[in-house]
Amino acid sequence: MVDMGEKEDKKDKDRRRFERLSRRGEVLVKEYSYPEQGEFRSARIVDISGGGMQIEGQEGFAEKALLKLQMNFTGWQRYTSNFLKHFGSAASRPLVVLAEVVRCIALEEGKFEIALTFTGIDESHRQALILFIRNEILVHRK
Repeated sequence: MVDMGEKEDKKDKDRRRFERLSRRGEVLVKEYSYPEQGEFRSARIVDISGGGMQIEGQEGFAEKALLKLQMNFTGWQRYTSNFLKHFGSAASRPLVVLAEVVRCIALEEGKFEIALTFTGIDESHRQALILFIRNEILVHRK
């Protein structure tokens, strides 16, 4: 049996495992299904880390719902290990991940705060995202 104190300590360690970057960008979101259905909807990024993100959107989702996210941060691709990452379409390719809803809170009519953890992300893309975030934090500290 896991002690609740141990469980909370692990949760706190996971939360601090990745640096968070406050970001005022856009992310496209839709509930994931197979075969894929539905349209992407736009949401605003509140913050992002290598392990997940927090967004604000006009649609709420159930806890544990699986979402497909598509985002494009100019320059994140240069941290990938792909040989042709700086050329052609590779330089503008969006980051696509699957994420699980950890928490969804109604802020006001038609506005929701949604906390997500990445559950389906290519590990090389996660490492590129972590390096991108680290660099952005350093640039903004100066």
